[in-house]
Amino acid sequence: MIRTLTTLAAFAFVLTVSVPAIAQQGGNANAEPDKDMVVARVNGAEIKQSDVAIAYARLPEQFRQAPINVIFPQIVQQLVDGELLNSAGRADDLQNSDEVKKQMAEFEKVAIQQTYMNRLIAQGIAEEDLRKVYIETISSQEGPLEVRASHILVDNEQEGADIIKAIEGGADFEELARERSTGPSAPRGGDLGYNVRSALVEPFSDAAFALEPGKVSPDPVQTEFGWHVIKVVDKRRRPAPTFEESRAQLEQQLTRDLIAAHMAELRADAEVELFNIDGTPIGDAPKQ
Repeated sequence: MIRTLTTLAAFAFVLTVSVPAIAQQGGNANAEPDKDMVVARVNGAEIKQSDVAIAYARLPEQFRQAPINVIFPQIVQQLVDGELLNSAGRADDLQNSDEVKKQMAEFEKVAIQQTYMNRLIAQGIAEEDLRKVYIETISSQEGPLEVRASHILVDNEQEGADIIKAIEGGADFEELARERSTGPSAPRGGDLGYNVRSALVEPFSDAAFALEPGKVSPDPVQTEFGWHVIKVVDKRRRPAPTFEESRAQLEQQLTRDLIAAHMAELRADAEVELFNIDGTPIGDAPKQ
């Protein structure tokens, strides 16, 4: 029983005291202002669809896996409970208590910090900045070497050697792969597609990267899966990721750089004193 109450209390806490930032949700999660219908009344206080949408957006990700209409009754009930607690607390004049004022000051501090950082990022990082860094650091990068290899997987070395002899005698590699390979790539003529070295098991990778395109391994290569007759079809450098593929990485990089530079400016203009755990001074804060 205690565990159940604790879970409900934690759920209610998430809905009622999270920092009020509304994440955009799909569907009807965000009610339109002119259709913001009342979903509950508690002693005359109205709870509206917009309150449900805000509460839904604040939920931990595991709760938001369910569509809002599925957990709608639970959210409304938690909002009702929250309003009951709020009314009871106000009846006790808790809004004027030192404890509540201290918590509100902490909430205000966090909200100011977050809003300041959000504005700094919004004003300091533009689309052209992202594209400029992409051109300078990513678009011209040379990707890792990839090999496009095909193989014929068999159970023993002798069978592999026989297949190599057949290929040297003019047999078609792809047809032999379809007929005799035990690997899942057999229907594709043994084609494994393009892979970097680390994606292939050793010593298969060593043999494949040592071969020139169009060549077949002179001997079967043994791995934990069996014996392989390997043919290299092509080699290439992996192309650089596109701008859109790199956008998240670029945003993180520029955000880190922007924040670091701005914090350095703030530190340079501030007088900061640091103290040891025992309260003795350790000198001025480093100007980074």
